[in-house]
Amino acid sequence: MAGSHEVALKALRAAAAAAAGTQPVEIKPMRRIRGRDFLVTAAVALAAYLLIGQLAEIGFDTIADNLRNAEPAWLITALLVAQLGFVPEAISLRGAVATPLPLVPCVALKSAQKFIGVAVPGSAGTIAATVRFVQRMGGSAAEAVASGAVDALAEKIVQIILVLLMLPLVDLNLHSSDVQIRTPDSRLVAAIIVALLVSATVIWLVPSIRRKVLPSMRQGLATLRVVLRTRRKRLELFGGNLGGELTFALTLGAVCHGYEVELTLAQLLFVNLVASALAGLIPVPGGVGAAEATLTAGLVAFGVDESTAFAIAVTHRLCTNYLPPIWGYPSLQWLRRKAYL
Repeated sequence: MAGSHEVALKALRAAAAAAAGTQPVEIKPMRRIRGRDFLVTAAVALAAYLLIGQLAEIGFDTIADNLRNAEPAWLITALLVAQLGFVPEAISLRGAVATPLPLVPCVALKSAQKFIGVAVPGSAGTIAATVRFVQRMGGSAAEAVASGAVDALAEKIVQIILVLLMLPLVDLNLHSSDVQIRTPDSRLVAAIIVALLVSATVIWLVPSIRRKVLPSMRQGLATLRVVLRTRRKRLELFGGNLGGELTFALTLGAVCHGYEVELTLAQLLFVNLVASALAGLIPVPGGVGAAEATLTAGLVAFGVDESTAFAIAVTHRLCTNYLPPIWGYPSLQWLRRKAYL
């Protein structure tokens, strides 16, 4: 009953706070989506694709020919498989938060975040939605923010393990002369250390800042300890991230079959993981252009011709990033009607 009525939720939060002798948790406000947000994202996408086309000397007519010759059944399969990725993502969110979260609303949240990510480029929108969602479920803002760091850490651990496991199973034909390892600039390292020391000093010496920062840090660390000590939470956190990586690899595999390209599961995982890591280093909203370029490079490394590789990358991104916002909007509306956001 409380989950379907905003008034009931407000009364329930107030009663719970009164019983605990604390102040009710302030719910973070949601930002309205504006038309210019979509225009900015569309402009970035167009510029990125034009740039990639110029750099790779691939004309859009060549890409269009590849798209026309693709097998529709496999592309539809890839689109459907990609949407299954919301389930393991929702499970990993449940594992990253100490507060119990219902699965179906978590899946709807992950779907809605696809739309939020387009409307509010960057991670600010998705973080705000997660914070508000967890607060609605009875958690704190600090716990919700900490969940993002916990989930990201688990994801990186899973990705590193998978890459190490896949390395003996793939052949990239890399030569030592192609790999250059540069040591970081000592001045940059010193600047980072100084910035950390100054931040810690300011937090410790200024009472007003200390009162705001330290409680959130303690609560976040407490959440991390609870998550890591609970067997079920560990399984949800790491199992959800593993399931997500496998789902995206299978999506890429279905797209490759649509273009008559066959890669092993190890190769699919390796391409996805490396492309995700490299795209994350490029500061582009939503990874637009960067993800396509890194996916294309990974496929070319396994013998796929450039035009087909780029068509596969674009199709994969359509299935995983560009089409899901269409049904992400109804998910967002459902969450708001049920007072989850």
